[in-house]
Amino acid sequence: MNSYSAQGSITIKRLRNGDTLFISFDNNGNPLYQGVDPVSGAVSPDWTNPDNQPMLTPKVTTARGAAITLSNHAWKYNGNDLVFNGETDGDFVKDSTGKFEMNPSTGALKIIANLASKTNYANDTLSYSCTATLGGLEYNLSKDADITIQSSGASSYTGTIVATTEQITAAVPTATLRTDLHLATTDYRANNKDYHVKWYKQDLSHPWSAKDGQKDITVGRDDVNGTTLFIAEFYESSSSTTPVCRAGIRIIDASDDFQIVYVITSANKTVDDGKPVTVTGKIVNMRTNTEVTATGATWVTKVMDKKTWTATQTVNSNTVTITTADTDTENGQNDVEVVGSVTWND
Repeated sequence: MNSYSAQGSITIKRLRNGDTLFISFDNNGNPLYQGVDPVSGAVSPDWTNPDNQPMLTPKVTTARGAAITLSNHAWKYNGNDLVFNGETDGDFVKDSTGKFEMNPSTGALKIIANLASKTNYANDTLSYSCTATLGGLEYNLSKDADITIQSSGASSYTGTIVATTEQITAAVPTATLRTDLHLATTDYRANNKDYHVKWYKQDLSHPWSAKDGQKDITVGRDDVNGTTLFIAEFYESSSSTTPVCRAGIRIIDASDDFQIVYVITSANKTVDDGKPVTVTGKIVNMRTNTEVTATGATWVTKVMDKKTWTATQTVNSNTVTITTADTDTENGQNDVEVVGSVTWND
């Protein structure tokens, strides 16, 4: 008898030829975060400085490692189309607002102006779309990226994690996770201020003690089981006992044989008062793109608060119902992340 396990927290595109597409963004190491002082209007980090400018490069792979061609790259900022008709800057073309520039060959987007201000102190959203061509067939893909913008008081900490790639494969077997800590508009790295990090896999009940104290870590294929959530817990120093904030990031091993695919199975697609959302997970064989009928499957599904990265509920099932009790907490109204793991025998 063989034993198997898998983890997951994402929805995966299905292809007619039996392969599976994964879409994510590679990052240049600069987080999608800005803090703004509500009095002076000072913004940090300053995205007019080329050294601080975030860049997102779309990455699409398949479980079978098939060749993919991307075209029709397009971006939106807060739902508005970005029109890249400005000056050329090397391989990039500036957009009509002067805040962004895109590489028309790769679809890579760079933010070249400050987005946070006294009047813009809430999170923004970037939306990417493209056409992926695989085996003579075309598929429309899209993905969002949140920009965290915070009106920074004197004691408000924000931690971030960026990954060189959110997908690892047999060809690209590692990803570097880089953390940063901000206090108000002070960037700890930029100002050579120290801080301490503790690492966890999937949730806070699974500490990754071997990585504690490392601000940047390397994640390999042995560390990722399908899709794994990595959580960084930030402390002011190694002697501190209370974390000041947490951050989380999902890493996919696109070459793993099995993934958990979570889908919304309720009529409601977003949570509201009296309108719960039900999410159901299933095990998918990524090589054949077929659902696995698991014998004696043991499931653990958790709903995670994306501000604290703590579980608002845990169920021993592949199905969980999310209500405002999960989304409306003392931290305000927030999105949540559904993560899970399963073990089974054949």
